[in-house]
Amino acid sequence: MPKKVRILIATAVVVAMTPALYAWDHAGHMTTAAIAFAEIEKTRPELIDRIGALLLAHPDLAPFWVAAGDARGKERTRLMFIEGARWPDDSKNMPEDRPSWHMARWAIVADDAPPEARARAEARGDKYKGQALEALALMFAELASPETTPSHRARALCWVLHIMGDIHQPLHVGDHFTEQYPEGNTAGSLSYVADPLGDSTIPLHMLWDSNTMGDTTLENIDRNAQELVKKYPRSSFSELAPPDTPDDFENWARESYEVATDFAFGYGLETAADDPDQTPDELLQNMMKFVLEGISPVEEAPELPAEYWEQLQEFAHARITLAGYRIADLILSAADQIVAEEEYVAAAHEKY
Repeated sequence: MPKKVRILIATAVVVAMTPALYAWDHAGHMTTAAIAFAEIEKTRPELIDRIGALLLAHPDLAPFWVAAGDARGKERTRLMFIEGARWPDDSKNMPEDRPSWHMARWAIVADDAPPEARARAEARGDKYKGQALEALALMFAELASPETTPSHRARALCWVLHIMGDIHQPLHVGDHFTEQYPEGNTAGSLSYVADPLGDSTIPLHMLWDSNTMGDTTLENIDRNAQELVKKYPRSSFSELAPPDTPDDFENWARESYEVATDFAFGYGLETAADDPDQTPDELLQNMMKFVLEGISPVEEAPELPAEYWEQLQEFAHARITLAGYRIADLILSAADQIVAEEEYVAAAHEKY
């Protein structure tokens, strides 16, 4: 098999696997949910019991019972709500798994991209790869409809929690086409750098996902949420406004795309790649070994500039906080839509 064909196949395999492997990692998603829950409780406390009852109707209830433990009342609802944000990742390779729902990746073309790379990127035009935006619109419509069954609405709530986090992660909305990666770097999953928090190498995508929020203990999640809300209050986001139309979803993803274009991929960061002479099976095996065992397929990679690492954390933390506020606003909007439609139907019945 020609080398170019092997690279194309390997890239396709990794692209297919990447959404199931990476998102804002569990700690990031859980932090967005903790922020959103606190906002809902502060603004509309009467919704908390309804959210708790709804989550008890989830079609895959076991992870939620495990997350809730011995908690009761509002705290049980809060823990189940936080679990809901990570549930789409927890259910990968299960019947509820939807690998294409985690990303909407536009092409980003580097100055050094060869003509064939530019041609591939240009062929995509302004179209993105992945179905995150379509899925978010569908799940929000189900969440906001009084005709949706409780089971489907609980599922929709979890996907809204999760996809909202994903589209606020800059590397979920961009593929970088360069001389080193003429087929694109699969949202940074093929680009390795030295891990600033360890002694190994790490994909750039995972660096953005996993290295800014710490562990998934509840104490850490709550500390993250409290610190981020204090650092980034609602008033610090001029772009924060009540959701209006499904176009908002693309606009929010475009914000992340600008960060990916101007900074994440636009910084001029040096990266290393796995050996492209390997077979697609070998490349995939290396990637899986890294994910499952933490053994990187790339022994050496360029060190991450301190400035980049510092700015990455600023962007990541701000985007996570903003996602939390917007999740709360979406849930309040959905609740208002349900009430408005129920009142309209009730009034129509009385009239006729």
